Amino acid sequence: MVIFFVLILFIVIAVFCLTQQKYTKATLFMLLMGFSFLVVVSCIITYLSKDAYYYYSLDRYFGISKELQNDLVFLPVSRYVLIRVFNVFTMVFLYAGLASAIYFAFHILPKRGVWILSLIALPCILQVMIYDPSVYTAFYYAMYPDYMTAQGIVTLYESIHKVTWTLNTLYIVAGIVLIIYAYCDAPKVRQIRSNILMIVVTYVSVQITYYYMNYWAPDLMVKVSKAAHFISFKPINLVGNPSIYTLLPYLAGVCVLLSLYSIYKYARLQNSIRNQETVTSQNIDSALLTSRVFSHYIKNELLAIMAQTEFLESMCEKSPEVVEEIQVIEQRCRKVYDRLNVIHQKNLKSQMELKPVPLTELMDKLLGDMSMELRDIQLNYSKPQKPLTIMADSYYFSQAIENIMSNAVDALKFVPDKSRQIDVRMNVKNKWVELIIQDNGTGMEEDKLEHIFQPFYSSKPTATNWGMGLSLCHTIITSHGGKIHASSTQGEGSSFHIVMPLLLR
Repeated sequence: MVIFFVLILFIVIAVFCLTQQKYTKATLFMLLMGFSFLVVVSCIITYLSKDAYYYYSLDRYFGISKELQNDLVFLPVSRYVLIRVFNVFTMVFLYAGLASAIYFAFHILPKRGVWILSLIALPCILQVMIYDPSVYTAFYYAMYPDYMTAQGIVTLYESIHKVTWTLNTLYIVAGIVLIIYAYCDAPKVRQIRSNILMIVVTYVSVQITYYYMNYWAPDLMVKVSKAAHFISFKPINLVGNPSIYTLLPYLAGVCVLLSLYSIYKYARLQNSIRNQETVTSQNIDSALLTSRVFSHYIKNELLAIMAQTEFLESMCEKSPEVVEEIQVIEQRCRKVYDRLNVIHQKNLKSQMELKPVPLTELMDKLLGDMSMELRDIQLNYSKPQKPLTIMADSYYFSQAIENIMSNAVDALKFVPDKSRQIDVRMNVKNKWVELIIQDNGTGMEEDKLEHIFQPFYSSKPTATNWGMGLSLCHTIITSHGGKIHASSTQGEGSSFHIVMPLLLR
């Protein structure tokens, strides 16, 4: 039968994934959820085979042949054991489903994770105990007739079942909401989002399929008669069209295998991100291609300027301060020349190559390269202790950040030397990192702030500025799947907030 074949195949593939170390905590719980689902369905089919009530109709529900049904009837497993296994794996399914969704949606610190997992496990453990046939039998014998009537015990368990049914439904709803949130909150990288989308679809399908069959579980599956010293077993009430149940094992098998494939692909992608092997391409706006026209001309002009600075340097050997300023000019010309040379080597292509980049390392290098520009400015740079990884094209992303930093330096020209200050800090919010660059410069009027990211708009003199810098920054950041916005108060300074999808923390 297909469900047993899928169960064996699931175990084989799961073992392969685990031995290949292609997993995270979220994927481990997802694997456990899929395995539990298959065990639950197998227990239902086996239990129904041993129940005379469904002997002549089981084939209509699950398409089971009489030969297989007879084999299951004589399977050396009692219904006591089936009920216990069924209850345990029903709760494992609900527990693993919610846990996997939590780990997909949020980054959970180890200590906090222990508390969360313990908290959601407690109701599951209590339900396994409450609905265990032996526990119920012992409770019935202890309470009847001295403390409670038979009807009173039944009514008590019916009330308990309403509470557990509501709680278990909330587990499923919360898991679906969180897994959808994980997709919405995922980095806007095609490879990552496509894998997560497949996981979301299969996760939701398995949860809905489970709930259609098992919305009532766990429940009390035995009746006790103290006077007769007799225990009878209740039948499982299958609700709905029998033809739907015929399709459920196949649907479940396909969903579980698809989820397993998605988990494997997602885990492999996560590992490649850790090893910084993932590379994807992202189209960027054609405004970046304007550099093609001027690149060759500007490089030649820069070489001419550097030749002139060498000549001036030789003429001012007796003036060290002048020589130092000339060297700054030469260094900045060399830097611009090298940047243009990088563009030329990249064939001036209109695509960014996104790959895992440690944001802190990128910022360290960028601020080091800008040390000459920042020499007269108090730089307050605070960074997280743990590494932050984003998907980025190092060249283009650095270009955007450097342009914002240069604008901050320009905004401090009219601030007294000893009061010039730029703050650079990073804040982590769930799966996003916010890079903040703030200066205490002149600031901007509110009406100008609304237009700073528009092409060809500039608050500076148009003779020396074309108004493309912040427009290109906006294009680059949004092409990375990030967001950028600015705030400013005239006379107090400006701050730029760059929010990027966080891969690893």
